[in-house]
Amino acid sequence: MFKRSKRSKLEEANVLLGEAKVLGQQKKYQEAVEAIEKAIVLFTHENDRQKLDLSKALLYEFKAEQSIKSNRALEASNYLGRAGGFYMRLHMVNDLNRVYKKQADILLILARQTMKEKHFIEAASYFEQAAMAYQKLKNKEMELDCKAKSYVSRAAAEKTISGRKVFLRKAVELMKETGTDNPIIKGHLAYYNGLFIKDEKKEEALRYFSEALQNYQKAGMSKRVEEIKKMIDDLATNL
Repeated sequence: MFKRSKRSKLEEANVLLGEAKVLGQQKKYQEAVEAIEKAIVLFTHENDRQKLDLSKALLYEFKAEQSIKSNRALEASNYLGRAGGFYMRLHMVNDLNRVYKKQADILLILARQTMKEKHFIEAASYFEQAAMAYQKLKNKEMELDCKAKSYVSRAAAEKTISGRKVFLRKAVELMKETGTDNPIIKGHLAYYNGLFIKDEKKEEALRYFSEALQNYQKAGMSKRVEEIKKMIDDLATNL
């Protein structure tokens, strides 16, 4: 009798887990959350650690999707980080990379949006968190770019030119340390060199921005190309 009861509870938990996955695929996240929470209770009772961890990973993913739908980006990022922790414990590499990629992209959006709103210190923090997320994904180019942008954000928060230069210099030094022929990183290095001197040496800054443009074009970074073209036009107008 005891064995039949145990199998029955595990079966019920597995059915709920399967239902939750289907509901998640259908984007019925609230129903998916309710199903997976019931499964978690049963897997906890049966001490099925692997299925429990998987259920918790899915729960946090579903909650992240709910947060995204409600425009609560930071909350979504936190949930995705928790989901990633369980996928890591389960050695589910593809799922781990998937949630970390989504988390990194959300943090980058938050950083850019906050930067536009001129909340520079907050933006720097988001860029730093995004850099850590890209580091987990072994995406060196994005990691370095986010780190450098955190310095640029902190530079923007400084009230003096000397204060701004401290952080812009750090951005330049960060790119120099890589010593790579990767066109993206070479583009970043030229770009931050240009930013560092554009207020005092406009012609030299234009040369750096032109070098950055060539490297970004080589790397196929269309958005960055348009951004640099606008900077070059603006700087050339003010020569």
